[in-house]
Amino acid sequence: MAEVFKFKVKLIEMEDVIWRDIEISSLNSVVKLGYSILAAFEAQASHLFSIKYSGNKYEIMIEGMDDFGNEPAIDPIATKLRTLCLSVGDVLTLEYDYGAGWEFLIELLSITEMKKGAGTHYPYITDGNGKGIIEDTSPHELVLIKETTDKSGIGTKIFDVYSNKEILWDYREFDLKYANYFLKDEIYKIQSAYEMYE
Repeated sequence: MAEVFKFKVKLIEMEDVIWRDIEISSLNSVVKLGYSILAAFEAQASHLFSIKYSGNKYEIMIEGMDDFGNEPAIDPIATKLRTLCLSVGDVLTLEYDYGAGWEFLIELLSITEMKKGAGTHYPYITDGNGKGIIEDTSPHELVLIKETTDKSGIGTKIFDVYSNKEILWDYREFDLKYANYFLKDEIYKIQSAYEMYE
């Protein structure tokens, strides 16, 4: 029987201001949880990531890439969430862009029975706060941007590497309806970016 796992995902170093509550099917893979988190926090899938739980590391290993830390990895594509035997209160972590050190704390809030025929509804963001991350920066830089915004009361101009121009970026912005409207498309793009190299 499929269940719905509800996770609270917090950006480490900014736990109180940038977070998401994400529901996902227990039949989804560990990597789908990873893609959902990256999409929910506006990551662009331009760096490697891994999920850790109970002493295990789940990471897509791309041929020719170094195994960071020489830690053996389990295939997250082939591993279903339900096989982790999670309980409410369990905590996983996701690390993205190993050089920059973006980390997310993932706590399982609840497990509920999935209603018949509701599978395509998931993954889904039920709540959240704050904007996502800024690619090719670090958590430390994001904290400084937050402090600048708090002092001035307005967003900060940053250089967006993908549009190749300066944009106004405000960590306080979050629109739940907008986030869900694009979530599944963004997950698909992120999945394609990683798995085309598999």
